[in-house]
Formats: sequence, C-alpha cells, structure tokens
Amino acid sequence: MRMKLLAFRVCEHDSNFSFYDGKELKYFKSERLTKIKHHAYDNLFIWKDVVKDIFKCNPKDIDEIAVVVDPWRYNTVPWTIETEKFFPSVDFPYIDAHCPVHRIDHHYAHALSVYDNFDVHMVFDGYGDREIAWSVIKNHKIIERGDVITHSSLGGAMGSTALDIFKIKVRHPVDLAGKLMALQSYGNFNKSFFDKLNYDIYQVGELFNFKNWEDYHNSKEVARFTSLDWIRTVHEKAGDVLVDIFKKHCKPQDKICFTGGVALNIVWNTKLKKHFPNLYIPPHTPDDGLSLGAIEYLRKKNNLPKFKLNNFPYIQQDQSPDSLPTQDTIKRTAKLLSEGKTVAWYQGNGEIGFRALGNRSIFLDPRIKNGRSIINKIKKRESYRPFGASILHDKSDYTYSPYMTYTSPIKNYPAITHVDNTCRYQSVSSGYFYDMIQEFYNLTGCPIILNTSLNVEGEPIAGHIDQAIHLFKNTTLDCLVVGNTFMIK
Repeated sequence: MRMKLLAFRVCEHDSNFSFYDGKELKYFKSERLTKIKHHAYDNLFIWKDVVKDIFKCNPKDIDEIAVVVDPWRYNTVPWTIETEKFFPSVDFPYIDAHCPVHRIDHHYAHALSVYDNFDVHMVFDGYGDREIAWSVIKNHKIIERGDVITHSSLGGAMGSTALDIFKIKVRHPVDLAGKLMALQSYGNFNKSFFDKLNYDIYQVGELFNFKNWEDYHNSKEVARFTSLDWIRTVHEKAGDVLVDIFKKHCKPQDKICFTGGVALNIVWNTKLKKHFPNLYIPPHTPDDGLSLGAIEYLRKKNNLPKFKLNNFPYIQQDQSPDSLPTQDTIKRTAKLLSEGKTVAWYQGNGEIGFRALGNRSIFLDPRIKNGRSIINKIKKRESYRPFGASILHDKSDYTYSPYMTYTSPIKNYPAITHVDNTCRYQSVSSGYFYDMIQEFYNLTGCPIILNTSLNVEGEPIAGHIDQAIHLFKNTTLDCLVVGNTFMIK
C-alpha cells in the first residue's frame, strides 16, 4: 500500500499545503480559495478540511504529517547549531491525528523545498520564525545562524524602513520590503556616503539607521541629500553585505540554493549572480514553499522515490480551464496584443509563488509609451512600481531567469523599463506561453511582452475562473482568455 503524506504551514501568513497521494505531489495555497492575499488559517485543525475538500482524501488515511509552525506559538524549543541532527524534527502533540506528526525547522523547510543537490543552502528571511532570520546549511547541517532581531535581518530592516521612514502603506507587512525595493531606484547613489557605511550582516540595523542620513544630510559634505538618495545608497550597501556573507561560506563555482523572502529582492539577486554563476532561486522562495520542504522531509525519512512534480512550477491546486489553448487561440491572442490590447490570460494550473509566469497573467505590448499607466489603471497600484516582462530565451542574451528573479538593463520598451533602466524578466523557452510570445514576435519583431499577475492591488492572483471574470468585468481590461474562450469588450 502506498503511503499518503501531508505537510503544511499555517497560522502566520500564506498558508500552504503539500499532499502526496502515493503517486503524485499536489500543492495548495489557501489564498487562492479564500480570495484574501497572504491568507493564513489561524488554527491547526483546518488540515482535515483541506485534505477532504481540496485533496479529496479521508484524513484517517494520512500516514504521516509534517508541520512548519514557529516555536514561540507553541512553546516548542528552537533548534541550535549545537543540537542539530540530520534533517531534524520533533514530535508535535498539538494536532489531533491518527498518525505521527513532526514539526520541521523553518529554515530546513526552505532548504528542503528545492529537490536537488546543492553545495550550500543560503536561507534569508525577513523575520523567519521570529527567532532565526537566516541560516547557512551545508551537508545537511546548519553551520551559522543569525537571530531575528533587526541587527541581523535584512528583510526586517527593509520592512521597518519602508513603514517608519517612507510611510509605505500595505495590507500586509510581507509586502513592505518589495515596495521599498522599487522605490529606492528613484534615489541617486551617493558614493561619499556609501564609503562611510562599513557594516556587516550582524549590523544591518545600524546600516539602516536613519540617523546616519540625518547626520550626513546636515553636514557640509553635500548640498542636497534626500531620503531617497539615502535608501538607494543603503540598499546598494546591503546588497554588498549579502554578497560578503555568501563569500564567507560559498566558493565562486559552488552550486548554491538561495531561499527565503530576501531572495525576492531581484536587485540583490542580480548582484549575487555576478559573483556566483551557479546560484539558483526557486519560484516558491518565500514561505509559499515551506510545505514542499516539510513533505520532502517525510519523503527522505521514509526512503521514498523522488516525488513527481507534473508541470512544475504550475502545480497550484486551483481551478483550471477545461482545455489548454490551441494554436488558433495562441495566434488570436498574439494578434490582440499586437493591436495594443490588454489581455488577461487564464490557463492550466496556477503558478506556485508570488509572480505570474504565464498562466495567471495580464499582458501588454511593452513598446506602448503609456503602457505603465494603462496597466496601473487596471491594477490600481502605485505608479513608482515597475512591471515585469517575459522574453523568448532564444532571442535574448540575458541570464537565464525562468522565474523572474533577476533584472537586466533594457531600452526601447517604455512599458517595462524602470526608472533605473532595468527590467525584471522571465526567460521563456518552451510551452504554449512560448508559442504565444513567438507569434507576437512574428507579427511585431518584438520578442518580449509585459507580464504582470492577474489581480489588482491588495488581492491574490486569481485562482478561480469566476475571479478572473470578475476582474475583467470590473476593470478596463480589453480581453480575457480562459482556455480557448475569449471575452472581449
């Protein structure tokens, strides 16, 4: 009889579940059902409902469970370097189940979520499990950790700065650092101030200390030094601080997996990639991927074959159309884009992670001069935030970036070019999404399209067809394509 395994992360933000039915691994993120961005179930007992309703399994048939919860919530003991064991877990008595239940370390879960062999796992969170902010893992052993207080948390320092200094408004604090990353590009880099910032990973709080700006701003060294100039310069230094801790533990040619919320910072990722060409960043790098790591622990523990991940990263258990797009649908969509139309695209299973990768997307011709304003009107989001793009990999000399984790200098595409003349991009090399961009290229000579997530500000990516239709009807979108069905205004 084949084992049935369950793993989940609840109670904080971005609740997610992974289920192995003995044949295939399935994944579910609760915000796709609840329609609440970063949704978290506030209790552990919801797992039975998810198993029954989403994965269509009797909870009594589950053979083993792994859960990722923060130690402070249940007074469980956090892991230390001194007590580490090979892929450790502890018995977790707080769940009513007919099978063994294990609690998995937050950062081990991040590392285990990537099913491959790496020389080093570098895990950097905002506030992690509220005790540990970052971990370095080699040979299945944590060799260094940074505690969660702000002096060693890059993500936490970014979030605090966004809130306290720049008064950035968000519905959930998880989004603060990302918005500040976009905003800092509007400042001017100040070399003189940069050279005064001599901090390491253990001094991040001081690095982001606004008093440094006030002292420098009021000095005679500069005639004008704005808060945007300050954060642009500090953000650049923080990237160097991250590079330094990587250099401490990694060789240039090491195969490195970088996970945790900090790995969403595409500016720092691009800087790291120049030093470490074998750097890998998965699409589920934030807490979205914790259940995948926890269930990998169960697989290893039970000596099971590697899980089948059909069509990764499009493994979200949300509502899929009845069919995949035909060539006629692909050609018609490309034609609409070439005519300047805004197109919502809902195909297959949803992507795992925060970023649209071509199944739950809004598209636009990137050459349109007022393209950003057009999409901002639809998305209802801040004008300073840039849009990502998807490009035919064989028509590009950019670093391979299948999950939109890096930036590159870009020109002549006003709808996707940020104020710093860069663009966050996705490399597309196969599949029906590739075919659609190729058709657009055949029509226009342009191998790239604007690609942003199918949602509006403050809401999760559409996970049900009704959500996509509602968005289409209540915005200025020109077209919605669901499977092979077109809705056009």
